[in-house]
Amino acid sequence: MSRRLIPLTAIVMTFCAISAHAQSRKAPPGTFKELDDVIAGNAMILHGKQLFIDNHVIARLDGVRKVLNQPVKHPRNPLLRKSRHEQAIDFGTVVHDPQDGLHKMWYQIWGDQENVGKVGYAVSRDGIKWKKPVVDKSTGTNLVIFEPKQPWVSAPGILIDRRDPDPGRRFKMTYSARPGLKSTLSSCVAYSADGIHWKAEARNPLIPYSDTQICPYWDARLARYVAYLRFGPPNIRKIARIESTDFLHWSPKLTVIPGKSRLGGTSSNLDKPFATNHYTMTAMPYAGVYVGLLNTYHGETKTPIPDDKLWMDRVDAQLVFSRNGVTWQRVLNDGAITAQQLREDRDWKQAAEGATFLPYGKFKKDWDWGQIYPHHPPLVVGDEIRFYYAGISARHWAALHKDKPDHAIGLATLRLDGFVSVETDRKGTLTTKPIVFLGDTLVVNANAKGGSLVVEALDVKGQPIKGFSASDCAPITTDSVRHVVTWKGHK
Repeated sequence: MSRRLIPLTAIVMTFCAISAHAQSRKAPPGTFKELDDVIAGNAMILHGKQLFIDNHVIARLDGVRKVLNQPVKHPRNPLLRKSRHEQAIDFGTVVHDPQDGLHKMWYQIWGDQENVGKVGYAVSRDGIKWKKPVVDKSTGTNLVIFEPKQPWVSAPGILIDRRDPDPGRRFKMTYSARPGLKSTLSSCVAYSADGIHWKAEARNPLIPYSDTQICPYWDARLARYVAYLRFGPPNIRKIARIESTDFLHWSPKLTVIPGKSRLGGTSSNLDKPFATNHYTMTAMPYAGVYVGLLNTYHGETKTPIPDDKLWMDRVDAQLVFSRNGVTWQRVLNDGAITAQQLREDRDWKQAAEGATFLPYGKFKKDWDWGQIYPHHPPLVVGDEIRFYYAGISARHWAALHKDKPDHAIGLATLRLDGFVSVETDRKGTLTTKPIVFLGDTLVVNANAKGGSLVVEALDVKGQPIKGFSASDCAPITTDSVRHVVTWKGHK
């Protein structure tokens, strides 16, 4: 199957009461054979899916709007509850292991002794029904086994590394620890062949400070391991990035999302209305870009909370977006916003209210009403994206607010590619910038039920290309994540 350069100055998508996300894929040649190989000088060359989170490919929106979509919480939530040996369960990782077809979960356990953390292990065939296998026969529990024993392990971030030739390092973990039970947490790594028996790196701790989850992944574009963690020293609430070629020697921390710390400092306009701090961030490469969930901690307080400020001392998650993994953009209800736009004069309270991606539940009614902590990483399964998360039925300083916390793990799902959609309840258009894309077929992810979507290709003068006008396009009127766009005589 050959690839072809498809030269178009722009594409116009005409909507009638629908939502859509754009993508492209390879298909049997033929669709664009009649087009001349004339490429506009300022055209972008595109390959693969194109998300609408930012305006990278968008020139104009007329009569349509961007919408930040929230994942839907699973009706069976919570999917995993704590066992007798677990006082609380928290940060974690869920992966799908292609070797045995299992979904595997590692999660932080707060044990029977104060200030002692362990790592629990659970498995599932479908990612919905979970079991806690007995893996430590000495205790009869699902606690993973470390060699040498670790007195404190918290916030495990795990990846399956298919590149490492050493089978004993197939699973890699980053975690926070207190070497010698020191008061300050530092970051460590461990390796495993099976995800159950772990060997702690002898040179731990490798990364100074950071007392929350470290979220590692392999970045194929950079050919490096990348991780996001709390900045330090000292431990303060802003997000830093590190990278490594061997999972052992890590770069200095680079702040990628600044925030307000306990020691002072300023937050962005988006964070000021609700005195928001940044707890941690999960991230993953997705469709040639990077998306992440930023844990947002609103209005930290140890004092009584008035009834008109019940958002205080609670934690939810916002969506963040990057094209290089370093420069991150916050995502509002109408899409990504640049650092410069964060300094503009606007209704930031309204903007902050619309920026919630994964919300906490109803106050003192839902199991996750107090705090939400996304697991790492988001997981693509079929035509949906899964966001596993720890939910807590209490505020951050629970004891001071006389809350009775319960901890569990749940799931929220999002339509494939559905972070930000373009929608309308009437007629409107999205016009792209001049583009050239690799492939022979244009595919659109759209829910066009009750409306329609047509696509028109424009030449360098902004005129419809013969045979590829809106009137030539077969209208899309159904719901699918993979609509193939066709024109009369061009299939």
